[in-house]
Amino acid sequence: MRKPWHKSNPELFAKTKQEIETNYPELRVAVENDTVFLRGSFTIEENGEILDRYLIEIQFPDDYAESIPILREVGGRIPWTKERHVNSSPAGEACVIVPEEWLLRPDKDSIRSFLSGPVRNFFIGQSLVEQGKPWPFGERDHGFKGLYQAYGELIGVSDPETIRRYLDLLSRDPIKKRALCPCGNGKRLRDCHLELVLRLQKKIPPSVAHRAFGRLCSGSQR
Repeated sequence: MRKPWHKSNPELFAKTKQEIETNYPELRVAVENDTVFLRGSFTIEENGEILDRYLIEIQFPDDYAESIPILREVGGRIPWTKERHVNSSPAGEACVIVPEEWLLRPDKDSIRSFLSGPVRNFFIGQSLVEQGKPWPFGERDHGFKGLYQAYGELIGVSDPETIRRYLDLLSRDPIKKRALCPCGNGKRLRDCHLELVLRLQKKIPPSVAHRAFGRLCSGSQR
């Protein structure tokens, strides 16, 4: 059985605690039944001025940082609706960023970057929506249409079936040049979009492509 990340990677756990203690003193790290949580008050500041506060809980997956942390607002301010980017199932999970977009970042193992980036933007948007203002950062479509938009931007195509074929191919290691090209024209990869696939391979690791392909095929939006 695989050890939870805080035991298999104590250096990352120590780094995570240090980043929280240094930058977010109102948040506390807790380990419960071998699951790591981060709980407390998340403060939104701008130029030293406090704009808002939210009570939050972040649950770290067992394979962190190969999976994205799970954010929940636990103060009851945000309704569990797709319009507010919160899933009712699983209960109260916030949609702060498409997971694969985060997992492609070089700082994916930095909880400070996660909090100061997508989490902060998520709560700024929530505060503005409460005031009757539009979401400030632009929104993807909800549900799987939004997921396909995100993956399509990464790959450079828009057709859902083509996106799945590219992700399926990119999930394989090594990629065989005699495989059919994912563009769908029936040619072998070596005679078609090999150069594009090799560029994408440098940008999208097999593990990330495999995760994305599985989510789109299984029906999981997270």
